Amino acid sequence: MISHARQFSFTFTAGLLLASAVAACSGTTSSTLPGSPQASAGRWQTRADAGKGPHSIEYFAGITGGSTPRGISVGRRGMWFTQPGANQIGVINAQGVVTELTAPTNGVNNIVQGSDGNMWFTQSGADAIGRMTPKGKVTLFSTGNEAYGPFDITAGSDGNLWFTFRSPSTDAIGRITTAGAVTLFTSGLTPGDVGVHDIAEGPDGNVWFTETFNNRIASCTPSGIITEYSNGITSGAGLTDITAGPDGNLWFTEYSANQVGRITTGGTVTEFSNGISPGAEPGGIAQARGYLWFTELNASNVGRLSTSGQITEYAIPAQAASDIAPNGNLSSLWITDYTGNGIVKVTP
Repeated sequence: MISHARQFSFTFTAGLLLASAVAACSGTTSSTLPGSPQASAGRWQTRADAGKGPHSIEYFAGITGGSTPRGISVGRRGMWFTQPGANQIGVINAQGVVTELTAPTNGVNNIVQGSDGNMWFTQSGADAIGRMTPKGKVTLFSTGNEAYGPFDITAGSDGNLWFTFRSPSTDAIGRITTAGAVTLFTSGLTPGDVGVHDIAEGPDGNVWFTETFNNRIASCTPSGIITEYSNGITSGAGLTDITAGPDGNLWFTEYSANQVGRITTGGTVTEFSNGISPGAEPGGIAQARGYLWFTELNASNVGRLSTSGQITEYAIPAQAASDIAPNGNLSSLWITDYTGNGIVKVTP
């Protein structure tokens, strides 16, 4: 799942997070749908390759100003995205119509659909995991009183939700059942704050995650056993997002090294940089239609990467392309524009 790459740079370089030290108590709150969602206006991106590249359009209408869209995931009714600047979660359908729902506390980060059909999201400012029904009813589950709290979240092969959990004392990988039972795992994880960041389900049934401070990729079994890998990763790579690829491997972005990496489930790493513009800053990554697709925050591009390592960049109408996720049938990719306050639809 994807984080906001610019926020990542500020957060992990300066050691500042949006999280607060106050834990949220578990509880239930409901939000009502707006009476008349607005049809969203957008702008088409002109392509420089005579029509050979993907179509892209950005939607703005119906999105609260300054809401800083960040994480995005497919769910019922469309693509769901977090809005930490407004303490909201938005839903955008295929036609660009946006509906906004209230998130009860600050620090809403990333979001994913669970096996129960609900949307699950991290609330670092509340040290909680939230569950939102398709109609917008929210329940929060506390993960404990820590200074940083949960960040990214993914659906696991075991039907549970898994999340990265940062702490000033020691990080952990968390598991939450659809009933709300939370367990934190540390066995095999380097002690201390290693900067656990993004997390994704792997093709081997484990979850895989990035460790920014520790410069490692790691896996965690459904029983909570963690294995870390560092060989082949550029020093100070700025490990950011990670996703399962169409080739049975995991693929991840290296924000500081300006690269994309591939790791096999056995731990063999290969890095790719040819075709990425200098200083592009790869951020979010996802797969669709047999390719890997990644955002470039500092270049306003989306990159397409074949499983053999060939990279092609395409301009998109985004000021700060952050997270990226495919729709349900993989026919389009959706990108949050953090500073532009919009949602970009890319049709390959």
